[in-house]
Amino acid sequence: MTLSGENLALGYTPGTLVVDDQSVTIPAARVTVIVGPNACGKSTLLRGLAGLMRPSSGRVLLDGSEIARLPATELARRLGMLPQQPSTPDGITVADLVGRGRHPHQRWFRQWSADDEAAVSAALHATGTAELADRPVAELSGGQRQRAWIALVLAQGPGTMLLDEPTTFLDLAHQLDVLDLLRAVNAEQRRTIVMVLHDLELAARYADHLIAMRDGRIVAEGAPSAVVTEELVASVFGVDALVTPDPLTGTPLVLPRPGARRHADAAGLRDQEI
Repeated sequence: MTLSGENLALGYTPGTLVVDDQSVTIPAARVTVIVGPNACGKSTLLRGLAGLMRPSSGRVLLDGSEIARLPATELARRLGMLPQQPSTPDGITVADLVGRGRHPHQRWFRQWSADDEAAVSAALHATGTAELADRPVAELSGGQRQRAWIALVLAQGPGTMLLDEPTTFLDLAHQLDVLDLLRAVNAEQRRTIVMVLHDLELAARYADHLIAMRDGRIVAEGAPSAVVTEELVASVFGVDALVTPDPLTGTPLVLPRPGARRHADAAGLRDQEI
């Protein structure tokens, strides 16, 4: 399943663009991670690719079809989006939450089926949340709750999953847990994964394809080893760093030098993520 954007212009207010005239093709059945400083347009690009924002110009294509013209239920069966801070209904259990992922497959003449039951069960087991099925989501830890939400997207059955900051507010152990889970989903189920991450080293470790953004534009993309260079870290993140292969994984390891923030003003970093 191929997802691409052609000459996308995206913004939240008329006349103001966050992403301007950008084109991108997401490699099918791979893990793509979008990185960049705060307010560079990472989340905006992801929302545009998910069809949650209508472009001012340009278009988003899913297997050659413009997503703006696809029925909402068909799009939901093919493309799943997990926002940064999803809202959990009061009192809902894990099983009920994950079951909501099957809504795009329901019809007035076809209610809950054996296929729905099997999809929910598979999603619960894939995410290690089967033993939590009867627990209220509100009682779960941050890592458990994030796994439950990922299970919902899995149960939805899309070929492409988009996740906006899936490791936000998690400690390092739970960040690794969630990223290992998404890596396994990609490897075992061949689903295309696209996510926004803040941590450049984790992005480089888990991505097959890396997209680096600054000021609403894609400035580099490709294999992490080709994208994460000392020059890019300085120009995009405003950090003077040594980039060297990680001794455990061989992926780029970023080691800030003393006074590494001296480039921050030149990089134009801001406080609020867009």
